[in-house]
Amino acid sequence: MSKHLPKATAFFANALNSINLKTTLYPLLLLVLACCAATAQDIHYSQFYNAPNHLNPALTGVFRGCTRFMGNYRSQWRAVPVDYLTFTAAADQKFYPKDTEKKGLFAAGLHLDYDRAGSSNLQQAQLALSGAYAHSLSSRAFLSVGVELAGSNRSFDTGNLTWDNNFDPGRGQFDPTLPGEDFSNNSRTFLSVGTGLNLRLQSLGDAELVDDGTKRTKLDLGVGIFHVNRPDQSFKNFGSKSRLFVRWSPYAMGVLQLGKQLPFDLVGNLTWQIQGPYEEKLGMLGIRWHADTKPDNQIWFQIGSGYRFDDFSDAVYPTIEVFFKGIHIGANYDINVSDFNVATNRRGGFELSGRYIINCSPRLVKVCPFI
Repeated sequence: MSKHLPKATAFFANALNSINLKTTLYPLLLLVLACCAATAQDIHYSQFYNAPNHLNPALTGVFRGCTRFMGNYRSQWRAVPVDYLTFTAAADQKFYPKDTEKKGLFAAGLHLDYDRAGSSNLQQAQLALSGAYAHSLSSRAFLSVGVELAGSNRSFDTGNLTWDNNFDPGRGQFDPTLPGEDFSNNSRTFLSVGTGLNLRLQSLGDAELVDDGTKRTKLDLGVGIFHVNRPDQSFKNFGSKSRLFVRWSPYAMGVLQLGKQLPFDLVGNLTWQIQGPYEEKLGMLGIRWHADTKPDNQIWFQIGSGYRFDDFSDAVYPTIEVFFKGIHIGANYDINVSDFNVATNRRGGFELSGRYIINCSPRLVKVCPFI
C-alpha cells in the first residue's frame, strides 16, 4: 500500500499547482482556520460522510450522476430508559447549462430531519433548502460554494416529567396528582441560515471524455457554517433569549485507488464538529473492493471502522457498505467505550444510510465530471 502513496501525493500536488491559490484555496483555508478558533448541539451521524447535507451545503450536487436520493436513520442508547431517534430524508439535483462548453453548474437540494430525545420527547423537525454552484478551476479541481435556508420547530411534552412540586413534604412522599411546572409555551419555530465552501480534487479530469471507472482517486476538503444568523431557540415568549451557537463543520473525505490494475481503494473520512462549547471529532478508515468498475454497472463492497470522541473517548463503530448499480447501503453499530458504558453495557447506537443515484447523459457529464 505504501508504494502507492508517493503517486497519490504527486497527483494532489499537481492538482493544487493547477489552481490559482490566491483566489481559490486561500479563502477556503482561512475559513478552516477560523473555525478552529471557535469553541454539537445539532443532530449528527457516525456515517457523516453519507450525510453530506449536514456537513456542508456546498456538497449539494457534488456526486457522480444527475439526481441523488438519500436517507439516514439512527437509533441510540436503546439499553437505557430514554433512547434517541434521528431520521433524515434528502434529495439533490444538478442543473446543467445549455452551453456544455461552460465550466460550471448549479445544484439544488432539499432535506427533512427529525430528532427525538429524552423523557420529555424533546423533538426537532427541520426542513431545509440548499443551493450550490460548482466551477471548474482546472481539469481535475472543482470549487463549489453553497447556501442553506432551514426552518425548524422544537417542542417537548411534559406528560412524562416529574417536578419538585410533586413532592408532598407533609406526607414525605411523591404525589403525581399535585400540580407541576406551568409552561406557557412548549414549541418554538425559527429560521436558520448556513453556507460553505468545498474543494474537490480528483484523478479524472474534464478533458477526459470517457469515464471507464479506472480512475477513482478523489479528495473533498471544505467547511460548512450553520446557524450563521444565531436564531433564538428559547421556549420563552419574553425575557432572556437562547441563541443557537454557530456550528463549524470542517472535513476531509477521500478515496485512494491502490493501483490501476487492482480493484481495491483505501477510504478515509475526517470531520470536526464545533458548536459553541461543544465539539465532536470523528474519523473513519476503510477498504473497498470493486467487483465491477464500469460507471453504469458499478458494484463494490466496503468494510471499515470509525472512532468518535469529544472531551473523552466516546465510541468505536465498525461499518459495512455496499454499492450496486446506483444503490448504496451502509450500516454501522456504535460500541460505547466512555464511562457511560456502565449504563449502556457498551451498546451505543445502530445506524443505517441509503442512497440512490440517477445517472446523467454523457453529453452533460463533460461540464463537471465528478467521480
